[in-house]
Amino acid sequence: MKLPYAEPDPAGSERARIAKKIRDLATEISRLQPQAMTRSNNEESDHSDKYPANFTKGLLHDNWGVLKNTADYRCLVEAINSPDRTLFEKHVASAKTHNVIYQCDTKITCNGKEKVGWRSWESPRAGHVYELEGPDAGAVGMAPAPRVGSSELSAEMAEVYGLAILRDVPFTEICTGGDRQLCNEKIRSEKSLLSADKIVDLLNGMSFYSGNDRCSSTECNTADTNLNQFERNRRYARTLSDDALLTPQIAFRGSTKGAQVGPYISQFMLIGTTSIACKDGGRASYPAKEATFDLQDGFVSYGSLIIDQRTLTHKNCLDYMTDWQSWLDVQNGANLKGADVFEKERRFITTPRDLATYVHYDALYESYLNATLILLGMGAKHSKGFPEPSASGNRDAFATYGGPHILSLVTEVATRCLKGVRRQKFNYHRRARPEVMGARFTAVCLGAGKNLGCAEEAFKKSYDNIPKPLLNAIKKHNVMQNEDSMRDMRQIHCGSFYPKDINKDKFDKCNVLLPMAFPEGSPMHPAYGAGHATVAGGCVTMMKAFFEMFEDCDSNVERELLTADGKPIVFVPNEDGSRLVKDKKHKKALTIQGELDKLAANIAIGRNMAGVHYYSDYYDSLRMGERIAVGILMEQAPTYGDYMETTFKSFDGDMITISGEAGSCPSLTVIDRDGTPTKPKDWWLRHVIGEEFSEDL
Repeated sequence: MKLPYAEPDPAGSERARIAKKIRDLATEISRLQPQAMTRSNNEESDHSDKYPANFTKGLLHDNWGVLKNTADYRCLVEAINSPDRTLFEKHVASAKTHNVIYQCDTKITCNGKEKVGWRSWESPRAGHVYELEGPDAGAVGMAPAPRVGSSELSAEMAEVYGLAILRDVPFTEICTGGDRQLCNEKIRSEKSLLSADKIVDLLNGMSFYSGNDRCSSTECNTADTNLNQFERNRRYARTLSDDALLTPQIAFRGSTKGAQVGPYISQFMLIGTTSIACKDGGRASYPAKEATFDLQDGFVSYGSLIIDQRTLTHKNCLDYMTDWQSWLDVQNGANLKGADVFEKERRFITTPRDLATYVHYDALYESYLNATLILLGMGAKHSKGFPEPSASGNRDAFATYGGPHILSLVTEVATRCLKGVRRQKFNYHRRARPEVMGARFTAVCLGAGKNLGCAEEAFKKSYDNIPKPLLNAIKKHNVMQNEDSMRDMRQIHCGSFYPKDINKDKFDKCNVLLPMAFPEGSPMHPAYGAGHATVAGGCVTMMKAFFEMFEDCDSNVERELLTADGKPIVFVPNEDGSRLVKDKKHKKALTIQGELDKLAANIAIGRNMAGVHYYSDYYDSLRMGERIAVGILMEQAPTYGDYMETTFKSFDGDMITISGEAGSCPSLTVIDRDGTPTKPKDWWLRHVIGEEFSEDL
């Protein structure tokens, strides 16, 4: 006798019909979400005589680093946005097209001595790609970026300058306001030119923080604070207060409470797992030859293999692009990639330079993959709103609601985030990188501001608003970096050193070029938004939705990050980064959600530490990535055969709940950080300038 339900129900054509219905429903869910409106900050149109505040890297520049042919930029923008996909091959005139000659003509890489060539722009038309899951790249957006001349832009550049000065100071030292550097004594002194305490004091004195003489990017609707809503949001995020000042403990950190508590580096970038061969008390073996290890050893189980949390790091106290010629060559597209110099030994992430090295080479989602493996290895609970594991214990999680499920989600969301942010940076904002701002300020100081066209006054205003002691420290730092011993250490051969008709003494007194952590400087795409930050927002949101973030008996109490025997996990690297030690200054337990938020901030702001991004790039991109992840989760909710629900906190502190079941429309509820219910539509559009209305398709 045939068993009842020997075959699945539904099956065959009925299953196919329902499958189509579910796919159509996912389409409707995506279509019914608000269409975010994106608007640039209008610098491109306001300064169209020179485009000095926009991304022109790879085009030909004059001796002052300003576009030589403004028509080249217009052709580039046309090639990016035009439906004619062939324009990059037949229309765009790059520096290479104009037969540029590089003074930095050779570099030494792992392959030996190489001739320096031109770099290509990276996926400039990726924003035209359509997605079959989650919000379309055209449906998400970002606020206008801070303009040159605004108090926020000055604060952002001051932050990036400060991070460059502190690049070799351990995070444990920065958090206490110190200045001890982790440098080879043959290279530099053991102290940074300014302490973290001093830099924070200088930042607090700036109008963006103090409130004195603030200048907004917009002239109207700026409220009593003289900041627009987006500026107020980003100002609040630094201190989680409307009027509080920075401290060394919270400076240069993320925009959530968890990111500002405890050690700077997330535990998920330091600790490992207990070996599948069990532990023996933590022998901290390196390289890992023993089969057994514990979480403080920093080895993450990857099946029977391991991922070592110790990182390769760029050479301590060695920066790039601090001379005019290498900076100018890089703007003209010189490909100096591969000329990096490294420390001989790996270590746990100890300094901003270590973190910058990590985000120079990471596979974008790798830190979130590692964090997921750590949580799975610790047996972290999955969302209590999932049907698996079941209450009876008869059903366990694997293909659904288990390890393979979340491991695929953190990679799945990353590609959607990359395409969404490419559309923002290339198709709309085209914001210049911080390395360009440093050169513009140098030109202003040298009395060459007229080369910036009608933007001269705006750049002068931003330059004058940066604290003089910070600018003086950058000048002194660059003089030291340009000494023969330091230049010889770089694996790049450069010719002419100073701007044309400018002597060494005059240049040194005005050289506020931003010291870069990478030989090639920033990538070949605009600053705003940030790819790393968008992916961080998407991946961490997936993890917060999958793992249970709150204790069972009180949904407002975040689950703590504890060992199997209930002890707080709070580690920091020792003085030289060779091993992990317990943090004696912070003994209170951290939370899983807080450390995930911190992980997202570490990766995104690590790019600021390298000199390639601003704070606003991190802040707005992170939130766009979060919405991309929520969109994917909303579309997936009706595909499951059982009811599911998940709750987590957004990067703004909202309580987000997503629920759904097979064949039904999902629900999204939002309770803001003040406990007030918020319309999902208002949440979707919180960080954009408006809504793009569309016809009912």
